[in-house]
Amino acid sequence: MKKEILHSFKAQASRSMGPNVRQVIPTAVEHVDPFVFLDHFGPMIKKPGNQGVPPHPHAGIATITYLFEGSNRHQDSLGNDAVVHAGDIAWMQAGKGIVHAEGMNENKSEVETVHGLQFWISLPGKDKFIAPAFYHNKSAQLPAFNLNGATVKVLCGELLGHSSPVKSLSPAYMYAFKMPKNSTIEIPIKEGDSAGLYVVKGLLNFENENLSPNVMTAFSEFGDSIEITAREETQFMLFGGTPLNEPIVGYASFVMNSEEQIRQVVKDYQLGKMGTVNI
Repeated sequence: MKKEILHSFKAQASRSMGPNVRQVIPTAVEHVDPFVFLDHFGPMIKKPGNQGVPPHPHAGIATITYLFEGSNRHQDSLGNDAVVHAGDIAWMQAGKGIVHAEGMNENKSEVETVHGLQFWISLPGKDKFIAPAFYHNKSAQLPAFNLNGATVKVLCGELLGHSSPVKSLSPAYMYAFKMPKNSTIEIPIKEGDSAGLYVVKGLLNFENENLSPNVMTAFSEFGDSIEITAREETQFMLFGGTPLNEPIVGYASFVMNSEEQIRQVVKDYQLGKMGTVNI
């Protein structure tokens, strides 16, 4: 039995972040449990001297940055300092709280095109206050394989015997696809798991419905596969997991299970318990 579409909407440019950023979740689709946030940024030109996103806190989530083009510097209050390149995964387990900066003081001498996605995954209630951590998995460490002409990269989870080394506290999967024109693939997804599909470029067809660039589609938890056809050369992301089915209370860059927990992490940040970033 194949999954069915629940919602499918085009993500619009962010009012707060400008025309180069589209807020996909929770604007176009509310959530794809355990995923609670998705921003699509670029393609945009980054010139020498451009500043990125200054230090800011997170708690209760894992933030995941995946680049299609360009690079981005990650710095955090644990002392991690890494340059993330296209095809890499930057996975930050915020837990009880961490401060990070993105793209600050990169000292570049060349103009660069930057294009990518940032996801937030809600951590299970039992892990909301776990110790923070950061993992940088380079592109070559992530398994890729061919599926009926399509190239599939397993960023998190497992697909058809190919398992990512990335470990998620929430039961989640993330796959990056590139499909040639006029090709069809069927993707198995565990019965009961959520599934979200975001088209980066190209044109897909699912059950006679066209999915164009910047369209975010959420599928039913019922069914165990998705069959899609690429009308053009197409790039898209497929992600989801076993739903946590837990309360979600968001405030700024914190995602917790209750207002009390939100007050706790806000207080911890104000008291400096999440540390600082030296930029």
